Amino acid sequence: MTDERFQLDPAVHYLNPGGVGIVPRAVAEARARYALRAETNPMRFHRVETLPLVERARAAGAEFLGSDGVVLVRNTTEAVATVLASVPFADGDEILVSDHGYPTVLLAAQDRAEVRQVSFPVTATPDEVVAAFAEGLRPSTKLVVVDAITSISALVLPVERVVALAHERGVPVLVDAAHVPGHLRQRPEDTGADFWTGNFHKWAYAARTAAALYIAEPWRDRIRPLVPSFDHPLGFPHWFDHAGTLDYSAWMALPEALDFWREVGGWDAVDASARLLDKGVQIVADALGADGQVSPHHAPLMRLVPLPEGWVSSPEDAIDYYGELSTRHNIEVPVHSYGGQGFFRLGATIANTQAGFEALADAVAEGR
Repeated sequence: MTDERFQLDPAVHYLNPGGVGIVPRAVAEARARYALRAETNPMRFHRVETLPLVERARAAGAEFLGSDGVVLVRNTTEAVATVLASVPFADGDEILVSDHGYPTVLLAAQDRAEVRQVSFPVTATPDEVVAAFAEGLRPSTKLVVVDAITSISALVLPVERVVALAHERGVPVLVDAAHVPGHLRQRPEDTGADFWTGNFHKWAYAARTAAALYIAEPWRDRIRPLVPSFDHPLGFPHWFDHAGTLDYSAWMALPEALDFWREVGGWDAVDASARLLDKGVQIVADALGADGQVSPHHAPLMRLVPLPEGWVSSPEDAIDYYGELSTRHNIEVPVHSYGGQGFFRLGATIANTQAGFEALADAVAEGR
């Protein structure tokens, strides 16, 4: 059955709704209206209308996250680059990350300082994660980057404990919360982090690209936008609001997206999607001959299910198997390789039904 609230191809089983997000029709239409307004009178739109609309969107995002000190950016990668560009580093300084971090975050960190990676398995407990970061901290560590939800392994990490640990050593912390808004009940300031960034377009139904960067009060006059604008003299948060004649329509439609998230059930809808995913995980695991998801510490709407030994043992294998499922079976599902083991990362939201997981089960049963 097609969910008319979305524009997804009804012939495709879309089991990766949080990958780059799924945009509701109502939000896409709202964005299109702002884009049209920009073209009907471009001069007036950029000189008069843009800033109030962006400020409205920023306020809506801050209210949704329950924290002051929030600015809008295009995605979490931009937010990470923004923080790294403003935090001072000297020769020999290190940035501490985990090997579950997002690849572009690692690349951005490598451009600024030496990078030290800590490692823990996809089955790691919160205690094991904290112990790994504790072991990785050095006197040379000048910044810790920790994921709230790891992208590849879908683990919810104990960010509050990692933040407290780092702060005991006088080290600031950046929380990569790309998958948090609309997914986890996490307020940025409650984590204690110096910096926190999350995408609205993954689980909160925003148009791409709309994301938040939270900056703790002591840093607000030091973290500068990557692109200065005429509003730069106004200082934080206004200097993030306008970087020239860009397309701000995704930001402007953020209030409509957050209204949609609430109207379809808010946290009750998240809980219902998590229950659907429980069923979906078991359906796929049974077809694979697996026990189920690999960890009890997975995110509500993202779970990792192991593939049989030998199916996927490298990133190249993962790309090939994803291509086969997408091309031959019209199934969109992330296939990952970690430590020589292959996994599906299954996801669910209100646009999903049990039929999608049954289709994946049929496809993998055919391949066994």
